[in-house]
Amino acid sequence: MSNPLFYARALHFAATVSVAGVVFFIVFIAEPAFRQARADPRVAVAIRARLAWIAWISLVIALFSAVPWLIIVAGAMSGKPLGALYAQGVLWTVLTQTDFGNDWLLRSMLACLLGGLFVHFLSAKGVTSYWLKAATATLAAAYVGSLAWSGHAIGGEGAEGILHPTADVLHLVAAAAWVGALAPLALLLAMTGADAAALAVARPATRRFSNLGMASVAALLLSGFVNSWYLVGSIPALTGTDYGRLLLIKLFLFAAMVAIAAVNWSQLTPKLVQNADLTAAQNGRRHLCRNAAIEACLGAIVVVIVAVLGTLPPASHANQHAHSGAIPADATFQHIHGEDGMADVMIEPGRVGTARATIRLWNDDFAPLAARDVTLTLTAPAPGSKPTTRAALQSSDGAWIVDGVALTEPGNWMVAVRAVVGSGTRLDLEAPIVVDAK
Repeated sequence: MSNPLFYARALHFAATVSVAGVVFFIVFIAEPAFRQARADPRVAVAIRARLAWIAWISLVIALFSAVPWLIIVAGAMSGKPLGALYAQGVLWTVLTQTDFGNDWLLRSMLACLLGGLFVHFLSAKGVTSYWLKAATATLAAAYVGSLAWSGHAIGGEGAEGILHPTADVLHLVAAAAWVGALAPLALLLAMTGADAAALAVARPATRRFSNLGMASVAALLLSGFVNSWYLVGSIPALTGTDYGRLLLIKLFLFAAMVAIAAVNWSQLTPKLVQNADLTAAQNGRRHLCRNAAIEACLGAIVVVIVAVLGTLPPASHANQHAHSGAIPADATFQHIHGEDGMADVMIEPGRVGTARATIRLWNDDFAPLAARDVTLTLTAPAPGSKPTTRAALQSSDGAWIVDGVALTEPGNWMVAVRAVVGSGTRLDLEAPIVVDAK
């Protein structure tokens, strides 16, 4: 919890999910409910005003929390102190020459576009333009979905490079549609208890949210299975790593939210929607409002867990450390997963100076991968740096060793492993690896 990146990620994830959740709630739930119930304009205006406040505050927080996230990541990539990031052009290099930086620029542009649309979309009179609603909902989905390119989904090759990011985008959008819309639902239910006319808004809104929630849960289950396949991979990885154990807590909270949603759907929603007795319907509304607030709190904890998970190595990567032995405290390590095999690259010591690189090659079952002609290529982080390629020699335990590796500067180096495996298949793997200062 001492990692400042965790706090920046948690705040940004929560704000982004809230922005998209409010937009989805307005487009698919609130405005259709206002029209269907022919709501008292005063009730609709009051609810719209509260939703607008949530949307604007969340968008501002999302924009401002993205800045420390960028600075922390840029500092980690370059190995330079925060004060030198701007003066030496590091921030610009990260923004223009890294996947994270490109995603940061794209998401900042999407946030600004959303702010422009919010001027009319969040009007107290409501939004009637189909195109404005469609454009705002699409931008909100893109804004929350593009978070996938700031996490573990990037870097895969072949089918994984397509399927994993797609599942992550779907997971994020579905989470926003359900978790991000829970607080707006609780707000609407709390503000529609004055009389029968106001209660008429809560009925279609609750019914619509139930439908959206069921679709979102189905999407979360499907995309979550795909993500777990790539990031966890096995039961030992789920139970034997920090990532896996934290994921189990997340799954427990998700199950609790689904259980509450099942009670809402089977017992409380019919009591509100189908009961003609005003007292019974109001009782159902109050219980639904309470449960929505509880679900929103559980969802906030899930978002915090997601922020922590993004700072940890995936369980599938961390668990395989047992295959290659313990990693020394002063070493830097990278696991690279490709379509034809995987590589563990350990550089010891992982700081500026002369070091030894150890490469272990695995297949998808983490069995040693037979290979020949293994080479290691390292490229320094400075713009225009020329890559250095060295041949690796195989040791008696099957590892491939490169001695006398010269690490000239701290920062985010690029490491590439190339080998011939099987009957002549070329294995080509590349990823960043962090080198510390002396």
